[in-house]
Amino acid sequence: MPLTGVSALQALIEHIKLTSDQKILIHGGAGGIGTMAVQLAKHLGAYVATTAKASDVAYVKELGADEAIDYENQRFEEVVSQYDAVFDTVGGDTYQRSFSVLKKGGIIVSMLEQPNKELMKQYGVTAISQFTQITTERLLKLAELVDQGVLKVNVDKTFSLDQAGEALAYLRSGKVRGKVAVPLKKTRFI
Repeated sequence: MPLTGVSALQALIEHIKLTSDQKILIHGGAGGIGTMAVQLAKHLGAYVATTAKASDVAYVKELGADEAIDYENQRFEEVVSQYDAVFDTVGGDTYQRSFSVLKKGGIIVSMLEQPNKELMKQYGVTAISQFTQITTERLLKLAELVDQGVLKVNVDKTFSLDQAGEALAYLRSGKVRGKVAVPLKKTRFI
């Protein structure tokens, strides 16, 4: 929760400064950072579109996404346009193609890519590369949002410490929705 939650908080509130009258595309809505970003963007009142596998479309809608784009069967840039912001947790070709969905003056924040000055100039947008920095202030804000019920962690599956190898294999399977837990003792999840 600290890393994924602070990543979403830093990107949406501090870099993008997302407001209720804006539209945002969040790549990887079913991933760790994406699940936090979808919930936070919805809390801020924005219109939220996200990319996800077909099997995760219902899940991201439950998180609050207004629109879920099945990236295996649809090209997001053919579905959305004139967006205020993109939060990229995927990188690569997805990052490059994301510039075309932004309106002039829009912003893209990427967890993986350095700003592409050529594309920034071509589309008239701002690009930021985010390195998440966990601070006391951000953790306190995150705790406040959790206490208010705004952000929830989905624990997909729990493994015992003896099953740590199986937990790692499950993580690598690409079928995880949320988090995998290996508690060292009896733990209650929030």
